[in-house]
Amino acid sequence: MPTPKASHDLHSEFLLLRQELKSHLQELDARLQRLEARNELEMTPIALSTNEKMGDETVATKVAELPNVEIKMDAVSFGDTAQSSEDFVQEGDVHFGESAWSFPLVIGLAPAGIWDVTFSILLLLLNLGMQGAFSIIILNDYFMGTPFEEQIAYAERWRRSMAHDYQYMDLGGRSLVSRVCAVDGALILSTTQATLVEQINSFLGLEVDQFEAVFFQPGTLLCMLCILLWGLCVYKEYRSIWLGLEAVWRIPRSKRTVFRDNVFHSISPGRFKMLLFTYLARAAIASLLLGAGMRWLAGTTSITELMLNAVALNAILDVDEFLFAGFTPISIQLAVQKLEPVKMTYSRRRSQMETFGLLILLVGTLLGPYLLLLVPLAESMLDVKRELCFGNQTFVVGRNPDSQLNVGLVTKSGFEDNLTVIERAVDAHKFNTGFEEPYLIFFAPNDILFDQYLNRGIEEEVAQWAICIEAEILEPTGPYYGDPLIAPLVNVMLRMAAYSLGRFDATGCAELKDLCPLPEARLLRMICGATCGCSNPYASAWHKVTPQGCIGTCLQAATNTLSASPCEDQNVTEGWLLFWDSYAPSMTAFYGNDVSSSSIYPAMQEMISVMKSRGCAGLTNESMQTELATRASWCQGYPPLWRPLAGQCPVSCGCLGASPLPSYCSSSCR
Repeated sequence: MPTPKASHDLHSEFLLLRQELKSHLQELDARLQRLEARNELEMTPIALSTNEKMGDETVATKVAELPNVEIKMDAVSFGDTAQSSEDFVQEGDVHFGESAWSFPLVIGLAPAGIWDVTFSILLLLLNLGMQGAFSIIILNDYFMGTPFEEQIAYAERWRRSMAHDYQYMDLGGRSLVSRVCAVDGALILSTTQATLVEQINSFLGLEVDQFEAVFFQPGTLLCMLCILLWGLCVYKEYRSIWLGLEAVWRIPRSKRTVFRDNVFHSISPGRFKMLLFTYLARAAIASLLLGAGMRWLAGTTSITELMLNAVALNAILDVDEFLFAGFTPISIQLAVQKLEPVKMTYSRRRSQMETFGLLILLVGTLLGPYLLLLVPLAESMLDVKRELCFGNQTFVVGRNPDSQLNVGLVTKSGFEDNLTVIERAVDAHKFNTGFEEPYLIFFAPNDILFDQYLNRGIEEEVAQWAICIEAEILEPTGPYYGDPLIAPLVNVMLRMAAYSLGRFDATGCAELKDLCPLPEARLLRMICGATCGCSNPYASAWHKVTPQGCIGTCLQAATNTLSASPCEDQNVTEGWLLFWDSYAPSMTAFYGNDVSSSSIYPAMQEMISVMKSRGCAGLTNESMQTELATRASWCQGYPPLWRPLAGQCPVSCGCLGASPLPSYCSSSCR
């Protein structure tokens, strides 16, 4: 006689077989309905005379043993009458994934040894730890980095402290900010800012000189696609979690798990709770990764790194699959792979509700990150670029600590301008192997002289020469003409002077004579003293002083000429007319401001007119004896700018018969 425990087990087996038979009969019913709908036949009674096997017994035998089983066939309507959503049912198989998350399904049920089970549990914990650690690290501010909007403050600080510093100009006379904003690849300073500008331009689709948002932004579009791609990866994980949880939920629960032929017939409460915890942990990690991944991708400003970051994120979700494929013991691996899928039924209403929910999720995935992350990022990028590059880039400043003056200089505007003299010097010498004469570079013999040459002004440079260079070195009659030591150095300086004034083909002083009156022709006046009038007492007096390039020996030659000439006023000569025509330009260059906008300009024009018409006699007019801006006497001269006019107008300047004779008068007037 069977014991009560045996009777209970037989009753449980009977209930399981009955439920399994109902499932098979429902599947057969659905198949017959689909067959009838496809053939458009009227419903007819169907006799079940099938020999379909279930285990070792036929379905007919099972029906005979279960008296309360009823097979119900619903009518199917055709034509214009559609089947209601409540009656429309679809079936599908839910497969358990080949993943470390599936270990709790088979641990303790699969024919595996203790070491296999122990190692599988360790792999499950490792998977949980790795994905959890990745989630925590990605959410950490140290990993996310500084929020991009903080770059605005850094850009402000860089622009006001370093970008316009005169010390960081290049050899072409361009400011650091203009090179950074042009994304100059030759930068060795502020490369971080140049890279940032390049990333902003690429991300927002901006030209170098654009500071307003454009419609097509490649980086924004790519970032949206990467965020969507990442969202789809996580949503795939969500669906896998939900279907797996639903499948486990539908497995009948009993005191112990019944697992035969790779099929779960029932599941114990303990295993169910363990699986529930596994799915919840998996969902929590996926949720953390979803938010952190979107935030990370939306903070990536380099479009070349966006795809790499998206792929790297996806690899985190695949850790469980990597562990399953690479480290899972073969017994556990085969047990998971052989698990039979769980059959699920889906109604039309559920399908439509899920579709509506997925639509909302898709729209939210697109609009949420765009409005909350990408739009503010684009605005911050524009603000950063404006701080770095907007406005005037073509100036540099320096401060004189002694005079406490802030001194500015207008720089070149771009890279299309002509090369500067120093750039041409580098170009001309960069392939010189040492056997050729330097073309535009004056080489110092040691570092001490190099520092002196680099820092001394033109007046100090002029003071180094005790000879009139043109007359004694460049002229064939000069004593140092063709000297192998001095002549090459002077030729280099002559080329420097010509190149500085934009003449690249001149070979001698005579070809540069028309440039001598220019205020910036200081080096030319030093080399070509005779041609430029430094040694001619009757040439225009502007710039015939040592601070403007004339060597003292050349000026002394002019004084000697006056001493040997009669003490009398000169007529209106070409040099006299040139002197007064150069009045306004010379004063403008000297002060750096256009004198034509000054209130003294009308009086200046009147003085020029009188002097050009009256000649030296104009200096006898008391109101016209001094220069209007400096208040210096025309006759006595102004050492920083012009030599005394007393050399040309000794009588009008009161030199004739003066006692004692003023220092600015010629000795011939004694």
